[in-house]
Amino acid sequence: MLFQKIYHTQSKDSAKSMGSGELEVLATPALVAFMENAAFTYLQKYLKNTETSVGSIITLEHLAASKIGSDIQVIIRQMTHRGRQYHFSLAAYEKEELVGKAEHTRVAVDRKKFGTKFQ
Repeated sequence: MLFQKIYHTQSKDSAKSMGSGELEVLATPALVAFMENAAFTYLQKYLKNTETSVGSIITLEHLAASKIGSDIQVIIRQMTHRGRQYHFSLAAYEKEELVGKAEHTRVAVDRKKFGTKFQ
């Protein structure tokens, strides 16, 4: 394990609130956001002060439902990189239960150059 981060689920993270379903359970888009945030947070310490990262690929398996109000622990199991691309293998747990796993790629970009594209 390289890194772990815990996310406390709230009603805004539910499938009902996000529009991805009608139940008050953790939405798959919220789980994706938790995974991306963990990778983003971990990667920041490897980048130059002038850089940030953007997500480019994520493949997620949402394996079990999680009740809103529960804590989801996201673990980065592995990180590799080639050039500007960083690839992560992640897992998410509610207590001892594996609720999701993902493969995620982020790309390092220059903050100013990337940001000026959208001004």
